[in-house]
Amino acid sequence: MFSLLFLITTSYATDKNCLWHDSFGYTYDISKLHNINNYQVPDTDTSMGMFNMVYEFNFCTGAVKCQGRDVAAFEALEVMGKVTENCDVLGLKETQEFGYVNPVYPELGISVTYKQGDMCFDVKDDGGLQKIIADNEQMQMSPRSVTFEITCGKDEPNFRVIDSSKCNIRLGIQHSAGCRSGSSPSGGSQTMLLYIILGAGLYFGGGIAYNKKQYQLSGVDALPHSHFWKDFPHLVKDGINFTVIKVFGIIKKFRGLSSEGGYAVI
Repeated sequence: MFSLLFLITTSYATDKNCLWHDSFGYTYDISKLHNINNYQVPDTDTSMGMFNMVYEFNFCTGAVKCQGRDVAAFEALEVMGKVTENCDVLGLKETQEFGYVNPVYPELGISVTYKQGDMCFDVKDDGGLQKIIADNEQMQMSPRSVTFEITCGKDEPNFRVIDSSKCNIRLGIQHSAGCRSGSSPSGGSQTMLLYIILGAGLYFGGGIAYNKKQYQLSGVDALPHSHFWKDFPHLVKDGINFTVIKVFGIIKKFRGLSSEGGYAVI
């Protein structure tokens, strides 16, 4: 039993970074976006000929390295087509958050956000560089973050830059991973079933182990609340009999049967 619980728990822990069960009961699986070679998306808006800023990232169990550690995504300088080791962390894998591209129209697609990246100057106003220099309050230090917007549609090979002007980088792709058509409305019930199985396993497994060690009990007697479980079949039987009697009484009354068993006069 404990081995089964371990396998179930391990499987759930492995998949949780790839799966999202939304409030409508749909399950989205972003493991379809996993790339064995990692994604590299150049920022053409900041291109300077031989120099480019590149965003590198991956999903699920895939991780990219920046500053000697595994992260969800980073920004690096690319020189003549080669990504240098100078990088800034955009987000950490443990901060992953799911959402919708547009909460008003959730069927359009989903978003995945990673936070707690390196600090950067966040421009709160679009008044231009001169206004920023004249008013220091317009520049604030904020941690970097990155949001991937996955809109429902035919699979595209790579992401594109939506907005890189602020500390929150937004990248987008059209992909079936963001579609409801590939989702299962039973996702919410599957999660609930998993919790029920885990809870029952912990209740019985923990109770049996405790009773065996503490009271040297075995067999049915080792079950937690064993008196209740011994009586449980009889309680179920009594409940079924009571229900049958009640249902039969309702049917009898509905058909107009008299208490003596004959038909009522119409």
